[in-house]
Amino acid sequence: MSHLEADNQFLKKSAWLNIVGTILKICGPILTVLLARVFGAAEFGIFVSTQALLLTIARSATLGLDKGLYWFLPQNKIKNRPAYEGIMESLWVSVAISLLCMVVIFIGSFTPLISKELPWYALSLVFYAASFVFSNTSEGNRKPQNAIFINSFFVAVLSPAISILLHFLKIPHALPLGLLFGQMGGFILHALLVHKQFNDMPLIPVKRVSKELLLYSLPLGFNEFVTSFLIRSGLWMVLLFLGPEKAGAYAIMITVSNGLQTIRVGFTPILTPVIAGMTKERLSSDLKPVFSYCVSMVTMIQLIIGFFIVLFPKEILHLAGSDFVVQPSALGVLLFAQLLMGFFGMALTIMNGIGKSLYTLKMNIVSLGVALVSGYFLIPAYGLMGAALSMLSYNFVSMTWNNFYLAKLGLWPYSLRLVPQIAWIFILFGLYIFVNVSGVEFVIWQKLIMYVISLAGLGIYWILQKKRIEYKK
Repeated sequence: MSHLEADNQFLKKSAWLNIVGTILKICGPILTVLLARVFGAAEFGIFVSTQALLLTIARSATLGLDKGLYWFLPQNKIKNRPAYEGIMESLWVSVAISLLCMVVIFIGSFTPLISKELPWYALSLVFYAASFVFSNTSEGNRKPQNAIFINSFFVAVLSPAISILLHFLKIPHALPLGLLFGQMGGFILHALLVHKQFNDMPLIPVKRVSKELLLYSLPLGFNEFVTSFLIRSGLWMVLLFLGPEKAGAYAIMITVSNGLQTIRVGFTPILTPVIAGMTKERLSSDLKPVFSYCVSMVTMIQLIIGFFIVLFPKEILHLAGSDFVVQPSALGVLLFAQLLMGFFGMALTIMNGIGKSLYTLKMNIVSLGVALVSGYFLIPAYGLMGAALSMLSYNFVSMTWNNFYLAKLGLWPYSLRLVPQIAWIFILFGLYIFVNVSGVEFVIWQKLIMYVISLAGLGIYWILQKKRIEYKK
């Protein structure tokens, strides 16, 4: 079996696993919406903002070593190193730094600078960081199903379910404690599965993190901090300029639109190890068919979900309560941004796969600047719509920059077979404009008919392709 055929089989299997993961991911947002209804807009807005801060700190605590394992583990076989080299070294560094951050937060809580509730959230930091390392270990070892089940379903369901249970039992700090128990459960499962993959791996590594892994990972670590801040900057600026209630409403919109983002992100640990294992010759011959297949799958899944969100934004937001139905048209802009990123934004995966981690850091720093400047002007003027437009603007900068750079390197990865899917993205955006700008109020049965027609159109397009995306130019 050739390298391309092996990659073909792995990508097809992983694509279907991602589809199953997407179905499982629905459970998490449903419980998150229920969480918002139970705790109210203001408390939920603070919870989401604080959780975003924890994710940023935990990601930074890994120094990028967790992401570096995507690239480093496939290299172990090529360079005749132990298959587990880099895993425990990365884990203990991440645990030590996250413990230090937790101690700083606890000490700071005795001053007016940090709220008394934040230390309860900080208890989850170590488990977040450790789970990142073990989760990426499984993905770098071509076991994406482990992370899909644990991260997308188990933790996503367990955390809000425990918080809701604690709330009805009238136990204080229900939200941070639910987060803690969920992350603990996820870490235990990840640890067991990693041990099963590398049963001869020592608990205490015999040497420090290798220089090769560190040099590749550090730009990714800084990039992760910038990216985390970039992704959550809109929510934090909404909290700053518009208050916690609007932040809660925007958080629900982000949660819904992120259902599309997680599809794209789910392909990152699948595609990165494949690209990392390609020689320069294979990049020239095999990159386009492999990459185009992944883009095709991501876009099709996103379109199926996207048409539903565009047609039923008020109904989706209303599940969380009437307080969350604020500027529902902003959800459509967030959706459109995610669709474009699902198509053009996956170019970033190629950059990391070919070792351009420093490049991605520079690009995201510029994008962060665009996000802060555009958010500063747009959010006070246009509210949640301004936040959505800010997100669209910095994503546009990122996509444009990445693809121009790939063209410069002579690695244009898009097959002509993908052109119709670009047309479908703009058809969806046209439907969004028609539904929200025409002034016509559609009832539920009319929207259902439009959704069924949209699905039928996508199905016909898919069948007429003869093959989804062939693994050849």
